[in-house]
Amino acid sequence: MTMRKIFLLLSMMFIGFSGIACSDDETSEIAPQKKYPLTAFAVKVGNSFYHGKINQTTHKVEIGGISDAKLITEVDYTLFDGQTTISPDPTTFIDNWKKEQTVTVSTPDGVKTTYTIVLTKFDETVTNLLFSDDFDVDGNPDPDKWVLCQKNTSDWCDEMSESYDQAYVEDGKLILKAELVDGEYKAGGIETNGKFNFTYGKVEVKARLTSYPNGAFPAIWMMPQSSVHGGWPQSGEIDIMEHVKQESVIHHTIHTHYTYDLGNTANPSNTKQVTCEFGDWIIYAVEKTAEKLTFYVNGEETFSYPNLHLADEAEMKQWPFTEDNPFYIILNMGLGGDRDGSWAGPIDDANLPAIMEVDWIRVSKLDE
Repeated sequence: MTMRKIFLLLSMMFIGFSGIACSDDETSEIAPQKKYPLTAFAVKVGNSFYHGKINQTTHKVEIGGISDAKLITEVDYTLFDGQTTISPDPTTFIDNWKKEQTVTVSTPDGVKTTYTIVLTKFDETVTNLLFSDDFDVDGNPDPDKWVLCQKNTSDWCDEMSESYDQAYVEDGKLILKAELVDGEYKAGGIETNGKFNFTYGKVEVKARLTSYPNGAFPAIWMMPQSSVHGGWPQSGEIDIMEHVKQESVIHHTIHTHYTYDLGNTANPSNTKQVTCEFGDWIIYAVEKTAEKLTFYVNGEETFSYPNLHLADEAEMKQWPFTEDNPFYIILNMGLGGDRDGSWAGPIDDANLPAIMEVDWIRVSKLDE
């Protein structure tokens, strides 16, 4: 009996202490969650929204990934509540964006907060853009701009995986990879075929080759959207950058009926080899006009191919790069092999994967 009384007494004491503890918790103050005047801000390019990173201490909104603000078509933001206002209306910035612009957010209690909207990659020198991609969103390349290269019988595409496992965006870069997976070669590539093409303008691509064993065949190049002047090579091919084997050079090359079928490769030359540090970031470019194709490496002119205006052009097809013949863009990592005539040569399995990284691409109109 005594033990039972002691147990009951201890139990009551425990319950009492527990009640006191609970009472203390219930009466303690809970800090209210801070609500900020501007809670979200984003802009739209194509079908993608670029969301701003808001620092509520400095009242700065940073938006990355957009070098040409003319591509922005929509603004989306969230305010404190339905009574809060923003001025000026951010939609008025469309077609008038600067690197930094300010807005003032006013809450119902009369407090005004000025936020600075910053486009961190805005480049005032980039004008008249026709197409661009900064590869800032991890995952698959933007489906509004790119499709996967398809597997076929040519050297550059006979190992195409048709999979995003070998063509993906990571840490702000497009990764194009060729590798050996379960005994099968798989190479990655993307192109703007059916998504974007242009006639005249300047293409610039910032890329580097981080792994290039024998047999690797990375390329940045262009093909005609349709066979206006006939099937390949009659409608032309423009190779901005190709690299093979362990060569210390990259190649610029022009293919046409005149150069390939008729063998006119000397006057004018249809190719140029350029020594460069392709393992580092390099900007490869070509300007395409009605009169000439001009190639650049890091802003330096390296090669040009002129329109000869041949009297028998219809037959010779030296210059298929006409106004009615737009081109699309291809970025790919290919593989060579043991078959006869493989330019890239046998594949060095032991040193795969081969990798090309692309930081960004721009296509812009040329000054008239």
